[in-house]
Amino acid sequence: MIEVYKPTLFLNKEKSLNNIKKILNNIKNSNVEIRPHFKTHQSLEIGRWFKKFGINKITVSSVSMAKYFSNDWDDITIAFPLNIHEVNDIIKLQEKININILIDSFEALIILLELDVKFNIYIKIDVGYNRAGLDVDDPEVDKIIDHVSKSNKINILGFLSHFGNTYLSRSNKEIISIFNSSIKKLKSLNKRYPDYQISIGDTPSSSIIKSYPDFINEVRPGNFIFYDLAQNKIGSCKLDDIALRVVCPIVSIYEDRSCMLIYCGSVHLSKDYILENEKKCYGYVYQGDYWSLDNKIGKIVSLSQEHGIVKFDKNEGFNIGQNVSIVPVHSCLTVDKMRELYCDNTKIEIMI
Repeated sequence: MIEVYKPTLFLNKEKSLNNIKKILNNIKNSNVEIRPHFKTHQSLEIGRWFKKFGINKITVSSVSMAKYFSNDWDDITIAFPLNIHEVNDIIKLQEKININILIDSFEALIILLELDVKFNIYIKIDVGYNRAGLDVDDPEVDKIIDHVSKSNKINILGFLSHFGNTYLSRSNKEIISIFNSSIKKLKSLNKRYPDYQISIGDTPSSSIIKSYPDFINEVRPGNFIFYDLAQNKIGSCKLDDIALRVVCPIVSIYEDRSCMLIYCGSVHLSKDYILENEKKCYGYVYQGDYWSLDNKIGKIVSLSQEHGIVKFDKNEGFNIGQNVSIVPVHSCLTVDKMRELYCDNTKIEIMI
């Protein structure tokens, strides 16, 4: 067992593998491929677990992440709209592997057309999340496609969308409603351009939807490999599916206000939270075996840079220096903050 004296991130491989199996089981009766998003784990070693399931295409969130994973993967979609300052890096990557990029403006297309290089692109489509992408009825979509038809430098693969508003749901029913609404919008694109692919991706809907329309070609969930409290809160997973724990020591105990101070703050967990009874919760805290859910002692109610304040109902033999385990609210940000994790007593490196 790894000796813990500061915040340390642990991963349960069995849970992660079961989570992969769950998503694959959900799509087995539909004609869709999975292109998992690797921004959650950011690890070559964990990425190799997917290959054992026959998965050979991945999604990343940046050019630098594409470079990192290009050591093991030769078909990568960068699911972030083109940053024109990184075009040369993309061109170098294309000499090594197949890279798919996103654009969501005619201006970005013109910049690509000025280069003597062929690119594979998706047009980023917004279906309600309002973060990035063009509306399905935006004339710029047709303008891009029409302009590309006159050039041999651009290969439009199709349309790519992220149903990010499912993360704001409060129930499975709401996730399904958002999914159906988003699919309805994309169906109109499929009718106009039936030969183009449509790629969608989010963990909440991928976790519960078990039938996809024929015009959906691939799904790109990412968070499911670990899950977290936010996913549990909206019904994407069970608490026991969450494959990460942050283990840290108790530093101080304040009996008069039923709180304890732990060495684990926002630099380890981020400041993402869930609401319970209209109060912020930054993580569930457990005593004893790291993976047991039998002895929940409280919730993190406040975070600053290194400090975490845990509210407990009663002192059940807490001692300064004793370790507690935390189920994080957001696994993606927790991994990004911690930068390393341990699985089966072995350290797993994260992308630098």
